[in-house]
Amino acid sequence: MIKATLGNGLHARDSEPTAADFSVPAASTPPGSNRSPATGRFAGQSLVEELLRQQKDRAPRSRLARTLGLSPLDANGLAWLRAAQAEMVVGDILARLPEGYDVYHSLPIRNTAFWVDHLVVGPGGIFALSSRTRWDRDLTGSVRTIPIGDHAMPYLRDARFESTQITKLLAGAMPATAAVQPMIVLVNPNKIRLNRKPDVVTVVDSPRLRRWLVGRPRQFSAEQQATLTAVIEDPTTWHMPVRTVATDRLHARFTALEQQVSAAGTRRTTFIVLAATVLASLLAIVTLPIIVSAVEYLAAR
Repeated sequence: MIKATLGNGLHARDSEPTAADFSVPAASTPPGSNRSPATGRFAGQSLVEELLRQQKDRAPRSRLARTLGLSPLDANGLAWLRAAQAEMVVGDILARLPEGYDVYHSLPIRNTAFWVDHLVVGPGGIFALSSRTRWDRDLTGSVRTIPIGDHAMPYLRDARFESTQITKLLAGAMPATAAVQPMIVLVNPNKIRLNRKPDVVTVVDSPRLRRWLVGRPRQFSAEQQATLTAVIEDPTTWHMPVRTVATDRLHARFTALEQQVSAAGTRRTTFIVLAATVLASLLAIVTLPIIVSAVEYLAAR
């Protein structure tokens, strides 16, 4: 994933991005489940860090805003929150992989502004997974882009770029015939309909992810997999940000923010229902004498 993807959205380009197109990112991350052994990063950590950084610059809500159920996040912040939650859903699924699989999260790719959401190493190969948020309708798209709203998002292009960069980083430990396989995991879409199956990138929905990974034919021996994981677990392989906040604190702050957003939604819904009830009651009070008069008039005729 690239940071800018969650803002106004990127549009597809005709050429692949190069490392020179991107500056090295500052520290940024969110929460999820099973954390990487050596790197210590959890699913969604990059998104959580960036969301909390953005939130720190926002003015606190007024008492009236909290009373009315105004969300503590704007539309952009909500997009970051939903994206982090999607990565955590995928992280929970990957945590249930059987023994023999190694899973890593939120690894910043050296010399780029990208990070890989999830990296899975198993007997069936090495996979770079990009988690994408929920859609409540059918998802349609082409082999080049996936349209989200008015934007044609270059997710397929980005996934290819990420897998290529990771393959280069791991080249010394990678078997000669192997490469990192790019995947896009869509979290609980209604239906996926691509007009043609992508040539390189695997697009799968989250309910089928575990079964798909476990079903891959064996590609690595135990020795090859051990060599790969040793390189992956070396922080110098990646662009690791300096840790300033403990992951447990990040989890706690993110959870608190989730609760605030949920509470605001509940309060907003309650306020709307109460307002509708009061309005209906006032309308009944105003119209009741008219109705009674009409009934009495008709009865007197």
